[in-house]
Amino acid sequence: FEGQEIALDSRIGIFITMNPGYAGRTELPESVKALFRPVVVIVPDLQQICEIMLFSEGFLLAKILAKKMTVLYKLGKEQLSKQHHYDFGLRALKSVLVMAGELKRGSPDISEDVVLMRALRDMNLPKFVFEDVPLFLGLISDLFPGLDCPRVRYPDFNDAVEQSLADNHYILLPIQVDKVVQMYETMMTRHTTMVVGPTGGGKTVVINTLCQAQTRLALLTKLYTLNSKAVSVIELYGILDPATRDWTDGILSNIFRDINKPTDKKERRYILFDGDVDALWVENMNSVMDDNKLLTLANGERIRLQAHCALLFEVGDLQYASPATVSRCGMVYVDPKNLRYKPFWEKWTNERTSKQEQTDLHKLFNKYVPYLIEMIIEGMLDGRQVEKLKTIVHQTELNMVTQLARMLDAFLEKEVDNFDVLECYFIEALYCSLGACLLEDGRGKFDDYAKRLASMSTVEAAHTLAGPGELPGHLPTLYDFHFDDVKLKWIPWSKLVTKYVHDPQVKFIDILVPTVDTTRVSWLLEQMVKIKHPVLLVGESGTSKTATTQNFLKNLNTDVNLLLTINFSSRTTSMDVQRNLEANVEKRTKVTYGPPMGKRLLVFIDDMNMPRVDEYGTQQPIALLKLLLEKGGMYDRAKELNYKILKDLGFVAAMGKAGGGRNEVDPRFISLFCVFNVTFPAEESLFSIYASILKGHTLTFTEELQAICIKMTSATLELYNLIVQSLPPTPSKFHYIFNLRDLSRVYSGLVLATPERFQTVGQMVRLWRNECLRVFHDRLINEEDKKLVQGHIAKLIEEHFPSVTDQAMRDPILFGDYRTFMNEGEPRIYEDIQDYEASKALFQVYSKS
Repeated sequence: FEGQEIALDSRIGIFITMNPGYAGRTELPESVKALFRPVVVIVPDLQQICEIMLFSEGFLLAKILAKKMTVLYKLGKEQLSKQHHYDFGLRALKSVLVMAGELKRGSPDISEDVVLMRALRDMNLPKFVFEDVPLFLGLISDLFPGLDCPRVRYPDFNDAVEQSLADNHYILLPIQVDKVVQMYETMMTRHTTMVVGPTGGGKTVVINTLCQAQTRLALLTKLYTLNSKAVSVIELYGILDPATRDWTDGILSNIFRDINKPTDKKERRYILFDGDVDALWVENMNSVMDDNKLLTLANGERIRLQAHCALLFEVGDLQYASPATVSRCGMVYVDPKNLRYKPFWEKWTNERTSKQEQTDLHKLFNKYVPYLIEMIIEGMLDGRQVEKLKTIVHQTELNMVTQLARMLDAFLEKEVDNFDVLECYFIEALYCSLGACLLEDGRGKFDDYAKRLASMSTVEAAHTLAGPGELPGHLPTLYDFHFDDVKLKWIPWSKLVTKYVHDPQVKFIDILVPTVDTTRVSWLLEQMVKIKHPVLLVGESGTSKTATTQNFLKNLNTDVNLLLTINFSSRTTSMDVQRNLEANVEKRTKVTYGPPMGKRLLVFIDDMNMPRVDEYGTQQPIALLKLLLEKGGMYDRAKELNYKILKDLGFVAAMGKAGGGRNEVDPRFISLFCVFNVTFPAEESLFSIYASILKGHTLTFTEELQAICIKMTSATLELYNLIVQSLPPTPSKFHYIFNLRDLSRVYSGLVLATPERFQTVGQMVRLWRNECLRVFHDRLINEEDKKLVQGHIAKLIEEHFPSVTDQAMRDPILFGDYRTFMNEGEPRIYEDIQDYEASKALFQVYSKS
């Protein structure tokens, strides 16, 4: 055994239990199976077990009630929807029977069928999704006809829950109070409870309110939160070195040992696993979650879960959990359909200081938001079904309203008492929240409907600026305008773009030409940094998300802001992220870390959706960041294993659209950000960008070369559009993905030209042809596609530069910077090598030296 030979005591017996066919389970090898006597365990007679247990709990009508109970569970299994967190097995039955026994002893004078009906309803209702609740209640009333039994009341606990919600300025909703009570009841019979539901349902509020309510009732409740997917299984449970026998403790084993120490005062301690559940790590908890209540570690240590401790899980879904895990836990399903977005909006408006502003904001909200959300999410327009509007990442209605509130936080720093001005701010906030994630084709429809709802007069003249109570109409949509808080006018973004000044010292990769899009995105980033809220830019490759963000961050006040850029890749782990963050913060107190006092660390995460997705759908770095953004800290992963609180951190992130190596990100994590879709620049923006770069570069060239910048940019954009349309990606040509980066590659070649080597139009056009061939033509896989691109280039040269066609189209076309590479100390100049003979001579000289 572990390298030592030991005699086996004949008085011991070894028993193996296994559930074949689950995720995370492996079959026993045949050689091991042969040493054991197999015993098949079949599904037990549930009715008989129910009957015996009911008799043992003191029920006289056990036979009839057991029949009803098993029929109910059979019908539930057959008729209710199939959900990963539903379980109608023996463990679920047993918890109902235990609850029924307690209720019977608590109220001996109530009839037995009422007691059982109450237990069945109260123990099962918490786990059902919105649509299954009426079906289940219908089944119960069919089996117990004519019975009406009110819920068990916990007056003190209910009052404590309501008081806790009120203290945190939440709107009191009977359904949310009921969810907390349901969780309280579930935890009476189970020591492991899972709170399940999509983002935006209020799971965190339910758990925190339960803890606060118990503390208010003199039962101090401590919550220890961790995201089990933010670290590896070894870091979670600890590892035993087989060679040295050294034990390295894990984060969970450390917390588990700590909370199970005896307590001298009345208190509750809960471990909250806030993150995805998968078979890999949760199966190790099976012996804790069942009646054994034992955590067995790899070093042989066994820790018992004490009566004052419990396990809680907060998860989006249980897609990857095995039935063995689901059956061991009490389930509370928190459905966003019960909460929706109104309570959040009311909570936010109640925190505004001016009563008049609260009234005005409510009026504006009711005028626009329900209709626009219905159009985006449901596809309902004026009571008829139209196509739903697509968003670049999945957004819930609560995400949109939260973002609306955040935008208004940024706009309404000072009180606004004029209703028309407030409406203009509100409309712009709508476009930056509900309309922020919409794809290009949905923005026009959103704009039309928003303008219709506004029903304001439109100012069509381009030279007149629209003011409060008016909307501008001379540009396609309101996305093209900004409501200026000083002039109180709608100003086109195009008027706010700063002029590009060419600096020859700046490398091509660092050039950023201001456009309408970069100006708008920089302004949005400024608003989010101002209110200290995380922001996420999502867009296709080449839409200058990274360049715009880095340019914005670079221009921030460095006395107050420190910058940290983390580039994610498929190989990035949570440890890489943690090391990066820990290297840029310092210790403030025993458990608090942050940048130097008085400063704020802004973390820019580029390509956020690049990390590898494990087989259970989790990205490990994202799991760590979720814990950090939500709870404001993370666990030390060295010796200490303590919880570190990180203060004064800000997050800005950018990522491409999912697909092609980029992955979908957990919607629960996305909901922590304000999300903006960075669209492709308009044709005139692209023209302005590349023409400005070429004009700036050719300032020292001859006048005739300066004059062709406009024509050359037109030809490049024409060629790009022709190639994108005529050469789409297919399964055999999956690499035919052309984006704005390819345009930039053409221009990075053009700006290598020097005035000494390029003095005529013919030379410059020849260089342009070479760059287009290298960027577009060299990617193509067959002669047909190559001829097509060569034909497009020839046609464009003939159209735009007819006088130099012969010179530009002469073959071979060879450019390089290696003519002078043998002359030490001489700069390497990019030039036309002319023909293969000249190139051959150069390489012969090189091979002799």
